[in-house]
Amino acid sequence: MDFQKILTTALNSKPSEEQLAEWRNRPSHMSDTPEPKNALAGWDGRTLDPENVQFAAEYAEPGYTNPESGILFANWNQCSRRVQDLLETAGYSLEWGDEWITCGECGKALRISPDSYSWLPSYIDNEGECICLDCMDPESYLESIEDNPRKAVMPDVDPTEYGYVLLDDSFENGFHPGQNDDPAKISKELHGKGYKHLLFKIDGKGQFDIPFSVYHKPEEEDSSS
Repeated sequence: MDFQKILTTALNSKPSEEQLAEWRNRPSHMSDTPEPKNALAGWDGRTLDPENVQFAAEYAEPGYTNPESGILFANWNQCSRRVQDLLETAGYSLEWGDEWITCGECGKALRISPDSYSWLPSYIDNEGECICLDCMDPESYLESIEDNPRKAVMPDVDPTEYGYVLLDDSFENGFHPGQNDDPAKISKELHGKGYKHLLFKIDGKGQFDIPFSVYHKPEEEDSSS
C-alpha cells in the first residue's frame, strides 16, 4: 500500500531540520529523549514501527466521511509531522490506535473511545469482537438483551422496527434532583404488571445525566383457534 511506502522511505531517510527543531522544542520533562535518527521519528524521539500501523478502507462509525485512500491507526506521537502531512495529502485519515478498532465482520473503522460527553458506542460486543450496525442481526441482538436492566439498546437500533412497543420515554438517571430512575426497579415493577420482553434504550448522554426509555414486545396472539 502507498502508506507503507511512505513510512518505509521516511524510516530510511535522515531527519529534516524542521523535525530536529521540533525535537529541540520538546517539553522539558522529555529532556532525556534521544535525538531523532530518521525522518519517521516523532517529536518524542521514538520511531513508529510501520508494521504497527493498522488500516481500514472505510468508517462504520456514524458521522464520518470516508477518505480517498483509507484510514490509518497508530500512535502518531511516534511519527514526524512531515510524514503525517504526506499521508494526509495522499488521502488518508489518521486516527489514534488506542481509540479505534475495526469491525470483526467487515473490517470498517469503529470508535471505541468517547470524543464527547454525548458519544455512545455504535457496535455490539460479540464474544470479544466488535460488530458494527451493518453487520449485526438486529432481531437476534434485541432478543439477547431482553429483560436485562444492565444492558441497553445501541443508539442506532429502533426497537419499534422489530415488533417492540414504547412504554415510557421519560426516565432519567443523573446527578440532578429527581434523576434517580433505576432500570432494575423499573424492570421488576413492569414484570409485576405482566409485561415481558422488556428492552431499555439510552436516548442520549449528557455530562451529568442519561435519559432512557423502556419498550416491551407484546405476545403474539394465537390465531389457530
